[in-house]
Amino acid sequence: MTSTTMRPVRRRSALAAGVLALALLAGCGSQETPEEPGSTGDAAPTTEEPTTEEPTVQPTPSDDTGATPVPPQAALPTGPVPPSVAERPQVRKAVADLAQRLGVEESAVTVAGHREVTWRDGSLGCPEPGMMYTQALVPGEQLVLEVDGKLYAYHAATGRDFSYCANPQEPAPGGATSTM
Repeated sequence: MTSTTMRPVRRRSALAAGVLALALLAGCGSQETPEEPGSTGDAAPTTEEPTTEEPTVQPTPSDDTGATPVPPQAALPTGPVPPSVAERPQVRKAVADLAQRLGVEESAVTVAGHREVTWRDGSLGCPEPGMMYTQALVPGEQLVLEVDGKLYAYHAATGRDFSYCANPQEPAPGGATSTM
């Protein structure tokens, strides 16, 4: 073959490779969703449903306060919390958030439990229907607040602010270390 007959073949091959590369890149793109107020920013939500291995616990109906107590069957860490944890700025923000949600004074909110955990994915143990999350283990924390004998869950990635979680899921097994 001569070099003049090779040029069209090379051009077609290069064109086909370029189209294939663009198709692959387009399929790998992520769909951005604006963060909700109070979110940790660690989750990478999209519009597809997550796959979960465990069934979720259905929350009890909210009384229009913006916060639903955690059902009694949910396993939450409770017990003494060291002052070094209870006085952290992220914990104080969570206390203020729950007080506002419930319309009570911050002094009515008690820090009932805390533990360091490893979350199963970017949902931080609080997946929302219709969302898809980063599938990687995430080091984090679980905070339990109490008002009038009712427990409320807050979750975070390590070093980040806590977010309210109406329907908490268990962290990854073996990833928890107690700070109590």
